[in-house]
Amino acid sequence: MNTLLIVLVASVLVLMLLAVLILLRLYRVKELELHRNGSSELKVAALKIIMPLKVQAYERFLLFLERSQLPVLVKRIYVPGMEKGVFHLELLQNIREEFEHNLAQQLYVSNTTWNAVKNAKEELMEQINSTFEQLKDEDDTAILAQTLVALPNPAVEQAAQILKNDFERLL
Repeated sequence: MNTLLIVLVASVLVLMLLAVLILLRLYRVKELELHRNGSSELKVAALKIIMPLKVQAYERFLLFLERSQLPVLVKRIYVPGMEKGVFHLELLQNIREEFEHNLAQQLYVSNTTWNAVKNAKEELMEQINSTFEQLKDEDDTAILAQTLVALPNPAVEQAAQILKNDFERLL
């Protein structure tokens, strides 16, 4: 009888241990499930905050590219009778200021897009500088303005296209 009691107690203890292990396993499964759901809820909440910032970054970079195109830039800055040196500096300063104003937006776009925008800015500044270097001293600022307006802006156009393509992938 003593042996039977020991076997019975041992069996009950084993069953209790198994029950505790099963409950612990169920608890862990439920905890992981809650964590995953919470994690996806956090991701959704983060997307609700970050997505408008990303959209704004694309908008601002596109606006920068549009405002930096030479015909638009010259029209905005050129004043008849303006000195060449002043015109030159105003053009470069305007591009730099517009670019620096949007510098933090690089956080929200891909590296490819950011590099395209940066390269477009550099090419624009190089075009302006080389055009000024090629001018003769007797050339009028109006001739310089006309020369700049006629120049193509392939890097700006390419950057705008990359921006638009990247934005479409975002959606």
